[in-house]
Amino acid sequence: MLPSFKYLKELYYALAIIVGIFALGILGFILIEDYTFSEAMYMTVITVSTVGFKEVRELSIGGRYFTAFLILVSFGTFAYTVSSLSKYILTGTFQRYYKKYKMDSRIKNLEGHVVLCGAGRNGMESLENLLADNRNVVVIEKRPEVTDRLQDEGLFYIEGDATEEESLLNAGIERAAALVTALPKDTDNVFVVLTARELNGDIRIVSRCTQDSSESKLKIAGANVVILPDKVGGARMAGFIIDHNINRFIDTVSMRDGNNGYLMEVDIEKLPCENTPKTIGGIIKALHTRCKVVGIMSPDFEYVMNPSDEYEITDDSKIFFFGKPEEIEELKNSI
Repeated sequence: MLPSFKYLKELYYALAIIVGIFALGILGFILIEDYTFSEAMYMTVITVSTVGFKEVRELSIGGRYFTAFLILVSFGTFAYTVSSLSKYILTGTFQRYYKKYKMDSRIKNLEGHVVLCGAGRNGMESLENLLADNRNVVVIEKRPEVTDRLQDEGLFYIEGDATEEESLLNAGIERAAALVTALPKDTDNVFVVLTARELNGDIRIVSRCTQDSSESKLKIAGANVVILPDKVGGARMAGFIIDHNINRFIDTVSMRDGNNGYLMEVDIEKLPCENTPKTIGGIIKALHTRCKVVGIMSPDFEYVMNPSDEYEITDDSKIFFFGKPEEIEELKNSI
C-alpha cells in the first residue's frame, strides 16, 4: 500500500472512478456505435466534460441512452472529486502529508539515533529525557491521536505496530545506536527485542518489563537493560524515607535542566585527543575541562569511584564527569 494512501484515500478513490468512467465511455462507444478508439476517446472527452461539440457521427438510440447515462455519472463523479479536493485543502490534510513526507526523508538519513517503541507514560518520560540530552529519537506508535500530537510538536515518528519488522526498518533500526521499548505487554517487548537484535547486533536495548518472570526472557532475547517501573518506583519511594538527602542529591545531579550541575558519561574511544592520555589527569588536561571525574566503569562493569589523577584507564572504559551546566556544555562541545 502506498504510504500516502491513508491520507489521500478519498482523492485516490475519486481519481480511480474518473479513470473508470473514461474507460467505460471509450468501451461503450466502441461497442454500441462501432467507433474507432480515437473517435470513442473524443466522444468520451466531450461528453464527460459537457463541452458540447458536435458528435463524430449521428448517434443511434442506444448511443443516445448511453451518452445520457455517461453525462449523469460523470457529473456526480466530478462533483465528488471537487468536494474531496476542497476538503483536503481546507482541512490541511495536504500540508500534513507533505510534512510527513519531509519527516520520513529525514528519518532515512538519521544515524546513531534512538528508536522508542510505545508512547505511553513510560515512553513519553523516556522521550522527554532523551530530547533534553539532544538525542535524535524516532517514536513508533500506532495510536493516531498520539502520532498527531508528535507531528504537531515536530518530532520524528512512525505510525505503525512496533512488533512488526517493517515499522522498525522504517524507523532506521539498522542505523540506530539504541532502542527503548516501553510497550505495555511483556510479550510485545520480547518480540521487539528479538527483532531489533536480529536486525542490528550492536544496538543497545533497554526494555520495560511488568512481570518479574519476564525479566530473564527479555535478557535472553537480547535486552542489555531491563527496567521494572513499579519495582524501581517502589524502591525510590522507600529511598526517600531511608536516605532522603542522598536521593534528593542524586535527583539533582541527574536532572538535565538542573541549575546546580549534573553527570555526563563519555566513552574513552570518543575522546577527540590524538594519542589519548591513559591517566585521569592527562585526559582532563587534554580536554581543557573544568568538570571533575567522579567515576570510571571498566569494560568488565567494575566501578572505580573518585579516581586519582594518576589512575590509568583501560581501553573501552567509560568516564563519568560531574560539573555545572555550563561546564558540561563546554565538555560536550569539545568532544
